[in-house]
Amino acid sequence: MDWIDKVRDERSADIIRPLYQSEHHAVNSRYPGLTLEYCCECGEPTGNAGKGEDSNYTEDDEGPFCWDCFEEKEV
Repeated sequence: MDWIDKVRDERSADIIRPLYQSEHHAVNSRYPGLTLEYCCECGEPTGNAGKGEDSNYTEDDEGPFCWDCFEEKEV
């Protein structure tokens, strides 16, 4: 087991830590889509990767949201 397998195991246990872009690439090369974050409203990829990486959450800690759904939620 190497660090990529450890990331997979952590994410399976809902333990998500920030990764460098190069780490995201390495993890997703082995486990496609593993580090993608999806909007809780529409299900589309958010383009972010967790609270530690500029994801969109409301003041009530709802989220993550894609930009379109976040803008609608904040209006």
